[in-house]
Amino acid sequence: MEQINKPYLSIIIPAYNEGGRKGDELKKNLQEIGSHLRGKKISYEVIVVNDGSNDNTTEAVQALAYLVTKLEIIDRKENKGKWYSVREGFLKANGKFRLITDADGATSIVNMENFWREMENGEDVIIGSRDLEESNIKKHQPRWKEFLGDAGNIFIQFMMGLRGIKDTQCGFKVLSEKATLDIIPQMQVDRWGGDFEMLMLAKKMGYNIVEIPVVWIDAGQSLVGISGYVNTLKDLFQVKWRMISNQYKYKK
Repeated sequence: MEQINKPYLSIIIPAYNEGGRKGDELKKNLQEIGSHLRGKKISYEVIVVNDGSNDNTTEAVQALAYLVTKLEIIDRKENKGKWYSVREGFLKANGKFRLITDADGATSIVNMENFWREMENGEDVIIGSRDLEESNIKKHQPRWKEFLGDAGNIFIQFMMGLRGIKDTQCGFKVLSEKATLDIIPQMQVDRWGGDFEMLMLAKKMGYNIVEIPVVWIDAGQSLVGISGYVNTLKDLFQVKWRMISNQYKYKK
């Protein structure tokens, strides 16, 4: 299924101050990744990108390396943002397909069961969605977050030309190697708005975007507060400006 020494799947996990998290979400996530993929006939790698944490994230991740087949850490000392880290991880990865997932495992690796067929069918951009009819939210976010998220997604669809994509912000997305090399180098968002920038570029380049229902559990320790929503809105207008001022290259 994969070329020699080239993993079929790369899993990119951006991490910030995960060393002291209560509940050991990252450990549970890596444990589940290792357990679930152990029975699959694929090779994989996990790349954790430490975004300039000020705790012992790197040491904590190194201590968990035994849970998965192959784990690599990008240990950056300067904090530059989640999506700077995601881009770094995507371009460091070697997989035929590359998955971004959050450190807290809110969207479990088990959800990949609904992705494999699309990957084998040659789809290049496959995204998890919490808002499809078949999706299952086992533990909801606070109501104010869900309200802002739903309202924001409608606005994002309108601004980015992503009408019909019900959940642009779910942190569980797969790109093929080709889509990665086309899309990721064009991205400029460092912190909050990378999800819609990625999908906008994919759409503009003519990629089909496949939305897959997921089971999602709010871990309850998100670092995103009201300021995160404000900054996401700022990123949205900045991306829109780059769109209308022709700062992106859309050739596929």
